[in-house]
Amino acid sequence: MTQSQIQESPIALIFDLDGLLLDTETVARRAFVEACHQVGWYRTDMAVYVQCIGLHGPEIGEILKNGYGSDFPWEDIGPICQQIYHEFIDHQAADIKPGAVELLTFAEARRIPCGLATSSRMSSTESKLTLAELKRFFSVVVSGDGVERRKPSPEPYLTAAKRLDVDPDRCWALEDSENGVRSAVSAGCTVFQVPDIVEPTQQLRELGHNIVESLHDVLTALTHATREG
Repeated sequence: MTQSQIQESPIALIFDLDGLLLDTETVARRAFVEACHQVGWYRTDMAVYVQCIGLHGPEIGEILKNGYGSDFPWEDIGPICQQIYHEFIDHQAADIKPGAVELLTFAEARRIPCGLATSSRMSSTESKLTLAELKRFFSVVVSGDGVERRKPSPEPYLTAAKRLDVDPDRCWALEDSENGVRSAVSAGCTVFQVPDIVEPTQQLRELGHNIVESLHDVLTALTHATREG
């Protein structure tokens, strides 16, 4: 944890979904590689791919073409990648990340409301939550198609805090990706990052947010904060 002490108990928790609560990024990465191979593209340097984690929409194609070259056939690969991904994720539960259920259960017992701020579409979000049996924990869900500007804009977290009727600076935001961290920090939340596929860069670390190994560490911090509060 980069901050030595969390002194104030949160009024609410706002969670990211993919890569933070659910191990969906592994599924997405596997779908991307398989889609590339199906169209005959084998130069899949994952250092380029990981720049897209936490993003959705046209910016993904731009990043991939900039990294792999203008001849990268994203127009062909993108739909295949989505098909492979949804064939799995829409029909079976993704693995739940360590500590997620324990943290959500603790918050529920302490009557700390929980919101979700994700870049995924609402239909996909609801499906993932239902299959993983996590839907009941969230009183507010802000999806990528429910805001004008997705992460790293602060809008998803500001919207979630507003719907929870809590000031953003009294919320703890839980994230895994750089874009999500920047979104939550910009919104004014206290941010905990549990890195998934990509470790935070030195530049990101300079934001001064909390970097932990798992959601178990967030539960420890929350237990201490609520006891002190």
